[in-house]
Amino acid sequence: MKRLIFLLSIFSFASLFSPNSSASLNAVPSDAGLQFGFFYSSLASHGEWIEVESGIRVWRPNKISHLWRPYLVGRWAWTDDGWYWMSSEPFGWITYHYGRWYDDEYYGWVWIPDDVWAPAWVEWRYDDEYIGWAPLPPYATFTPTWGIRFTTHWTAPLRYWNIIRYHQFGSVIRYRNTAPEKYAGHLIHTGRSCAQYGVDHERILNTGVDRAIIERRGNIRFTRKDVQELQGYAGERITKSLNDQRDEHIEVYRPSREEMQSKTEHIKIRRGERNLSIDINRIEIPHSDSHIPQVQEPQSQRYRQEMRRELIQRHERKQKPSPHTSREHTRQQLERRKENSRITQPRTSVHEGQSENRRDRRN
Repeated sequence: MKRLIFLLSIFSFASLFSPNSSASLNAVPSDAGLQFGFFYSSLASHGEWIEVESGIRVWRPNKISHLWRPYLVGRWAWTDDGWYWMSSEPFGWITYHYGRWYDDEYYGWVWIPDDVWAPAWVEWRYDDEYIGWAPLPPYATFTPTWGIRFTTHWTAPLRYWNIIRYHQFGSVIRYRNTAPEKYAGHLIHTGRSCAQYGVDHERILNTGVDRAIIERRGNIRFTRKDVQELQGYAGERITKSLNDQRDEHIEVYRPSREEMQSKTEHIKIRRGERNLSIDINRIEIPHSDSHIPQVQEPQSQRYRQEMRRELIQRHERKQKPSPHTSREHTRQQLERRKENSRITQPRTSVHEGQSENRRDRRN
């Protein structure tokens, strides 16, 4: 009897540390991640949050097809901010305008949060027949000074790309509209890229492929849609003007800084079985104790100061040569004067001698 009790106690103690036990799914207080508390609560019903490393949390959507990719189910709209991705998915108003996507070897597609809003975070390729876009990875960071920059060499894999013909660009895109992966390989190697992002009065612009090119090759027309702030509803939608039903507006809810950092009582965050297959040292993942604008703004200011200092130094070097350069220039001038004097002096003596000889012969 004592042996049986002892074995049962050992089994119960070991089950507490089993990776498949319910202990791996914890109700983690939001104190560990106040920065994205609003995102935690808004996306919890559409997927699961996973803590893959200490302080690094990603979100994975549920109920998706094995053919699913980010920026696939929806449509493109032309706005004052450039190309805007209007998603048909309930989580798209967050995950396609904030953060980055990564296709992990173990977890599949995961979304890494960020607090910078844009009409879409994608890169573009196009040729004479096809146009394609792929989600930006966590290696891609944005600063107002430099735009998009990659912290390491990156080429989006073929499975990242959504490629369609031009005439389908203005319609709702579905799985059957996308071209096979072999077209993605051809487009990556032979297609053209384009300017992607800019800043206009503190607004991020997704310029992408020139609208005139798409309209001409697809024989379609885009009307500019206004992007308006949506109040009282967490999401995005297209509304029509009361005066003109053809006049459409995009209404999107963008949480304020205080709302984004709002505290949620308890959010279930699963402990990941392993880390991501990405180089963590090469990406700027926001941790629970960090705040992206406080990191990016000093960097951009430092870049501007360094550029300004370098331009000033270049100007000063052009306008005012260094003392060493001035001394060298003076020495070279003196040497040239001495050389000229040595060259001209013999010539003068020869002419004088010839004139004296001629006078002697006459006499």
